[in-house]
Amino acid sequence: MFQYIDCGLSNVWLTNGYKHKETGTRTSADINDKADLHHLIALRLINRRGPLISAEMRFLRHAMNLSRQSLGDELGVDKAFITHWERNNRRLPRYADVNLRILYAAARLTECDNQLSVHLLADGDYPSSPGPMMFTWSDAGWRHAPCATPP
Repeated sequence: MFQYIDCGLSNVWLTNGYKHKETGTRTSADINDKADLHHLIALRLINRRGPLISAEMRFLRHAMNLSRQSLGDELGVDKAFITHWERNNRRLPRYADVNLRILYAAARLTECDNQLSVHLLADGDYPSSPGPMMFTWSDAGWRHAPCATPP
């Protein structure tokens, strides 16, 4: 298994679909269809219950190809707030969390879980517990591997 920290998230693990390569003194990985994997990770993030944390916000911002300024404009806040939220390593304010998920979902509405709006609009306050996300590669592309456990 490979911990895919280059995506900016420390809890993403790949069971396969990568090849190790040496680049000087560092070992990195060549990931199969990285765009599809990043899209799948983003879908798991926006459909997960519980608040997003800073690294997840940054991942989603990158997945939407938005600058901090552009995301700030979309959320109705200054770029400095986006910078602060991405760097403070804590959960996002609820309005930013909900709006960020909606921004991502709106661009890809047909692919999002139809229960997304139900848990976003619920009043429940879920604990921040991202937990590991496991993914596996096959000829059909990347898929979530719900039963796997990282080392």
